[in-house]
Amino acid sequence: MRIKLTDTNKDKLQAALDKVNERAKSFTVTDPEKIKDHAAAAEAKLTGILPKAAWKGARVLCRPAGPPASSYGYSAKSTELILERGARDWFLVNVAEARVRSGDRRLCDVSLTARQTLAAELYAAKKLRANFKAKDMTSDISAHERVKIEVDARKMAGVS
Repeated sequence: MRIKLTDTNKDKLQAALDKVNERAKSFTVTDPEKIKDHAAAAEAKLTGILPKAAWKGARVLCRPAGPPASSYGYSAKSTELILERGARDWFLVNVAEARVRSGDRRLCDVSLTARQTLAAELYAAKKLRANFKAKDMTSDISAHERVKIEVDARKMAGVS
């Protein structure tokens, strides 16, 4: 399945949702417009880390939130969507039944390719240099001082 998220494909999107959801209405995606909302949320995440030209190939796993905490003693039927970014548009590439439990969070998890992950790191460094007076370690620093600075930097960044 690969359906472009456009108004002209609204019927195809609705048919795919209806096939998976059957009669379920709660905790499911029943409106094709909600799929576009998930794509917009993914774009908001991607905007900060990659230039738009590098979004192609990014995938998003989407699922509505589960029931409010302690209101259900069992799992509820839900809809799981996988969206993929093309060169210009988003595509629905998979719709499947999922199960959600009380308190499960709404999912909008963006997955990057290996190239995009590396590009995101390089793009962040580029933005850092463009927007700040960044100070690099000097070449005359001792190995002990370099290690101490790197350990401190990892602590600052929350990476251990």
